Amino acid sequence: MGLLLREFFFIRHGQTDHNAGKVSGEHIDISLNAFGQSQARLIEPTIAKLPIQTICYSPLKRAVETKEIISRNFAVPHREIADLSECSVHIWTQMTARKSHILCHPEKEIQPFIERVKRGLNFALKEQSPVLIVAHGGVYWAICHLLGINGEWVIDHCVPVHFSVHENKKWSAKKMIQDTNNA
Repeated sequence: MGLLLREFFFIRHGQTDHNAGKVSGEHIDISLNAFGQSQARLIEPTIAKLPIQTICYSPLKRAVETKEIISRNFAVPHREIADLSECSVHIWTQMTARKSHILCHPEKEIQPFIERVKRGLNFALKEQSPVLIVAHGGVYWAICHLLGINGEWVIDHCVPVHFSVHENKKWSAKKMIQDTNNA
């Protein structure tokens, strides 16, 4: 199954204590910390200006909370998509360790996660567009892999990205603001 060729927006959730290094171990279902809430509030006016028709999001607390903060000015459908949930720390470590090699030959352990994200992305892109996807760093990495995006596949918290497809069916990703980790 191929990917639908429809523009969309993506935003990674705000910071959590896990992301800030205060909690170690596996990616758990953790809420935003105060800084993460602040990041989401700061980016909300930028998101409010986008032509969003549907918001699709991961069911994990940090994505749900970010979605709630940034979507206050949208009277559009919200769709929870389990396939947009984050990967394990083990998968994340493998993905980020082989940025250039993995584009051609994904590891066997990584491929199921990439396929799950592909299903989630296609489900989201079937909604009325443009869609805003609120998810995770691993999901962003997998989307960049799937779309053949050139450049950095790691994204900061609450940085909106516009994904668009061109006439030649090549995708591009443009960050709409810079790093929010120092907001």
